[in-house]
Amino acid sequence: MTLDYPSILFFLAVNNLFIMALFIYQYFFHHKQWYLMLVALGITFQTVAIVMYANRELFPPLLTLRLNNFLMISCFAFTSFGLVSFDGRMRKKLLWLFLVFAFLFYSAILIAEENYTLLSVIRIISCSFFYGIGAFHLFFNKNKYKFSILLGGVLSLYSVFQLFRAYNVTQIGKSYEFLQNSTFNNWFLIISILVISAISIGFIMLLKEVDQKTILKKNKIIERDKRKLEALNQTQNKLFSIIAHDLRSPFINILGLSDLLMDNIKDTDPESEKCTELINSTAKNTLNLLDNLLNWAKSQTGELGFSAEKINLSKVILHILELKMSQAQAKNISLIFSPTIDIELFTDKNILGTILRNLITNAIKFTNYGGQIEVVATTDQYQVEISISDNGVGMSEETIRNIFDLSTNVTLPGTANENGSGLGLVLCKEFVEKLGGRLWVESEVGIGSNFKFTLPLHISKPE
Repeated sequence: MTLDYPSILFFLAVNNLFIMALFIYQYFFHHKQWYLMLVALGITFQTVAIVMYANRELFPPLLTLRLNNFLMISCFAFTSFGLVSFDGRMRKKLLWLFLVFAFLFYSAILIAEENYTLLSVIRIISCSFFYGIGAFHLFFNKNKYKFSILLGGVLSLYSVFQLFRAYNVTQIGKSYEFLQNSTFNNWFLIISILVISAISIGFIMLLKEVDQKTILKKNKIIERDKRKLEALNQTQNKLFSIIAHDLRSPFINILGLSDLLMDNIKDTDPESEKCTELINSTAKNTLNLLDNLLNWAKSQTGELGFSAEKINLSKVILHILELKMSQAQAKNISLIFSPTIDIELFTDKNILGTILRNLITNAIKFTNYGGQIEVVATTDQYQVEISISDNGVGMSEETIRNIFDLSTNVTLPGTANENGSGLGLVLCKEFVEKLGGRLWVESEVGIGSNFKFTLPLHISKPE
């Protein structure tokens, strides 16, 4: 069998360029791993060596020979080390082994550069050595990837073939020439093209297999974390249940008993009456905090119930004002609401009540003794606007910017040194937005504040 060597070398170079482009594509669009570029560099070195050898008449003979040998030995080392690094691990001991033996092989090449047969044997053995180490690591990889075993098998067979070729070259003697037309050289070129293509395709398939196993491991981790989250969610729901029932009930009892006690000792024991009012006020504030915490937690976890119904806005506002009347009377604050028309809207009554309760409580907290709070509701054909204004201490621009942000933790004391968590206004803003509206505040220090929010007249579900 005879071959046109310039044509087969050209075909080998084109094949290498295609494979090099494939690895570069994998690097930039899929894996971004350094070992892909290492394999591409090795194939590039081999391609340059092939082109130089095919055009050796155009370059100085000694320079061509030395550079060609350097590129080929580097090609074997880079390609093999890139293949065994498919899992992204930098095997430092193996890297040092490759560097040392690459240096030794090239040193041997420089010593025997006048003996063409010995040069070929050294170059062939270097290929067998580096590919053999690569085959060993791929075969015995602890993860046992299917394509690593197949790739290791191809490298092993090629390493054995190269050793057989080295033996065959030694039998020829000093008259051996690489491009001498012989059956063995013909088969070597054909097998080399097939092996390079098989190694490249096998390596890409190995990377895909690694990706699949990585995805499978991540899915298992996600499934495990999901079960943990479900368990935590059950614990959280239990905690909500405790807050909603077991923890609220004692405070409701305290409120009822303190109200009864205040009625019995009113105007008879001023000192006891004062202490009872303090107990009652503390219980109310704590109960309000518990309700806010529960509602906010449910809002954050998406467990807040929503039930839209047709409501009369004036009745809802009057009910909330009645609940807050005793708190306002303690500071001699007037609560004013004069509805001009009956406004009906379709929304969640409980959420709206929570918004109004918190905004009115906040107004009472920052209004001075003897002040007043006015609630006004207006409407058009699309929405209703509700404002809760007071003539209290007011706020600065900086405070206005921060009061709806829980991370800033704005908790200012009230005019009677009332404490707060800073959660009520944050909760109001979230609830208004869930009902499809908008909440904002207009305020001036020393003059008072006006909290306004809008709600659509009809909403079927929260946003």
